[in-house]
Amino acid sequence: MITFKKNIITLALTGALVGGFSLTAAAQQTQAAASVKAQTNVTTAELNKFADAFQEVQVENQAAQQKMMGVIKEEGLDVQRFTEIQKAQMNPEAKVEATDEELKMHAAVVAELKKMQPALESKMQEIIADHGLTLDRYKAVAMALQQDKSLQQKFQGIMMKKQTEG
Repeated sequence: MITFKKNIITLALTGALVGGFSLTAAAQQTQAAASVKAQTNVTTAELNKFADAFQEVQVENQAAQQKMMGVIKEEGLDVQRFTEIQKAQMNPEAKVEATDEELKMHAAVVAELKKMQPALESKMQEIIADHGLTLDRYKAVAMALQQDKSLQQKFQGIMMKKQTEG
């Protein structure tokens, strides 16, 4: 859970601002506890549940991303500049070329985003649970999708079918 929280914050502060924030990205970055066998043993029913949850999580992620960008702008930073500073701070080898004022604004944004974190995490877990999956299983399915081309094709087919039905 701690690792998951850390990855969500990391994604919220970096990936979201370049358009890549998603719980699947968190799952990809989080080491799943499930064995490889469990990851690759994904039923069609489970993949359908994952697809439903994934769609809802994506919508929630977009809303969260908009809120985060609003927080950044409210603090007086440009989203792109915030992202540059954040990436530099996360890379120990990179040097942050920012003014003291920019660093203060950045720190204020980070503090605000951390405050938003519990509600975002809770909402994501609720969405996943509402679709009949545990968070661990959701992450395991995401990991399996990342590693298994045939499962990816099956998932894409399910998603396309859902889009034409909806």
